[in-house]
Amino acid sequence: MTLRAAVDNPATGRPRTPYRRRLPVLLGAALVLALLGPFGTFADLTLAQRLAYWIGLIGLGGLAFELLTLAAARLLRDRPEAWRALLAGVTLAVAAPMTMAVALLERSLRGKDMLHPLGLAELFVYVVLITLLVSAIPVWLELRDRGLLAGPTPPPAPDNAPVPPAERPEPDFLARLPARIGRDLLALEMEDHYVRAHTAEGSDLILMRLRDAIAELAGLDGMQVHRSHWVAAAAVAGVERKPDGKLVLVLRNGRRVPVSRSHAAAVREAGWTEKTGP
Repeated sequence: MTLRAAVDNPATGRPRTPYRRRLPVLLGAALVLALLGPFGTFADLTLAQRLAYWIGLIGLGGLAFELLTLAAARLLRDRPEAWRALLAGVTLAVAAPMTMAVALLERSLRGKDMLHPLGLAELFVYVVLITLLVSAIPVWLELRDRGLLAGPTPPPAPDNAPVPPAERPEPDFLARLPARIGRDLLALEMEDHYVRAHTAEGSDLILMRLRDAIAELAGLDGMQVHRSHWVAAAAVAGVERKPDGKLVLVLRNGRRVPVSRSHAAAVREAGWTEKTGP
């Protein structure tokens, strides 16, 4: 149960969804609940029945959580700062139908009639608590990877107080990068409603628009070279020219980035075309 993400697999370079991280957590939670048998399930059900009971409920809740999160993330794709409201809303929205599912299951499996206001209210509280406990670890890990748990950036120095380059505050965008890919930013690439940040250590998707990411990189030497690409000056190792005259930037990690005709003049003025390719 986590926010939507697609992370590169460092070994293969192919996108990796959060299921590999979430599935062991869901199965582990179901196993623990089956062994402990809370809410009277230990006394009334066998181990096999408890496993089926908890795996079914947690699996159904996890699927509902994922689908609702995907829908909410699309609605809030331009407001990544609203993740708290998104999580709270999705948790409550999932708990409502899951409460009814548990009530129906309890009546058919154990003969307990909880289809009344007091019984449903009690079940709702239990469902919310279990949802929070099961989703806590994967949600925390993904929020950390998305850079949404980073602290506030220090305010910039006054205009009349020059700051040495070594003491200038880091661009806001770099705080969004997960620790595993470092902060040696090479380039940004637009993918649908996301920005893929490429560093010397790998790449990751950030839920924001390219123009907003570029705005948060103020102070870092680089430029937009294409409608869908931004490149850091220090990342350019060389330049290639295609038969049709278009430029292609060759980055330190071997990645090639196209330069649109509308940005070619700025690339030349910056002296990037004078760099020798690998």
